[in-house]
Amino acid sequence: MWRARCVMAEAVRSDWKSQLRDILPDFFGPPPGPGGASSARPLCVPECGEGWAGVVDRCCVRIAAALQFGESFRFESIRAHQGALRIRWGGRLSAASEAAVRAAVDLAEARSICVCERCGGRGRLYRADDVLAARCADHAEGVPAVRPEMENIHLTQVTVRGRLRVVVAARYDYDSDSFVRIDDAARFGRGEA
Repeated sequence: MWRARCVMAEAVRSDWKSQLRDILPDFFGPPPGPGGASSARPLCVPECGEGWAGVVDRCCVRIAAALQFGESFRFESIRAHQGALRIRWGGRLSAASEAAVRAAVDLAEARSICVCERCGGRGRLYRADDVLAARCADHAEGVPAVRPEMENIHLTQVTVRGRLRVVVAARYDYDSDSFVRIDDAARFGRGEA
């Protein structure tokens, strides 16, 4: 039932963080302590601009869809760092659910680099005074931070045969919101893209 309520990307408002916490208290609330007692650990409050509300929301929808009965998930932190969303999480998950959660987090972090943190429009990484920020052309400060042939290249973990994780190079495709595997990643460092 709560999965259906986890859609708010269409209406980004200044209170989107509290709305997400209200809709998904298990995802953002403090983890239970020993014996179910209250934990001393704080609530997770996303520390990023409202332009990324849709990115965080889409990640939540994917994670909620991946969870099976009896599994638990909680965000430890969601924050902007060097122009990208960085998500830390924990929970009790099956191998299949863990792989799906990892994929959802990888996609959210990759998409954040393509979305302006201020307004949510299509963006890219810019560098100003050694600070990276994901911005649209209207909010950009500084110069593009990445050569065009290296834009949206990521190393992702792919689960193979249960829990074996293999790191692969992939390009994030904004339009399909997916990774496209790169078979010869070595050529990108030599400018042969």
